[in-house]
Amino acid sequence: MKIRRFETHACHARMRNWVFVKIVTDQPGLWGWGEATLEWHTRGIVGAIEDLAELVIGEDPTRIEYLWQMMVRQHFWHGHGIERATAIAGIDLGLWDILGKVANLPCSKLWGGPVRDHVRTYCHLGGGSMEDFYETAADDAKRFAGLARVRLLAAKLRHLRDGACRRTLAAGRGQRGIRGGEGGPHRAAQHPTRPRH
Repeated sequence: MKIRRFETHACHARMRNWVFVKIVTDQPGLWGWGEATLEWHTRGIVGAIEDLAELVIGEDPTRIEYLWQMMVRQHFWHGHGIERATAIAGIDLGLWDILGKVANLPCSKLWGGPVRDHVRTYCHLGGGSMEDFYETAADDAKRFAGLARVRLLAAKLRHLRDGACRRTLAAGRGQRGIRGGEGGPHRAAQHPTRPRH
């Protein structure tokens, strides 16, 4: 089994792009997906994946440690830098996805077994839509009862539309904690960048 080609897919997700890498093998229907998102560095990540692909195309995708070492150490500047490291991580995930499919096991089993029986999740206020968030009444937080964490986009929509980089907390909504299901109030605000004054 050999790696035949890489495909990068940049998916527009409003404030950022998600970057996925698909590693296609020479076996019919066998490929692996990895995620290599680094906000505001889409072209750099895609370019780094293209550069790294030259090293691993034609190699056995199940030799993950060997390929990782080659990607990190082969070029003059090695695996240094956030863009290159993110690209390597995305490729690494895709290789593990392939190995899991070959072994017919979830990757958690390949890595030594699951650590938890359950995983805490959160709800994104506004369902991921900035418009819905800003059109939501402040007293509508009842629908989040029982959740310990709520994530929200804390930026004024007009700042995003006109390209300004300033992030401000939504008046009143981002500062107040929402009482969660596991006891006391929790701070609900999580903004994507530090506010600039």
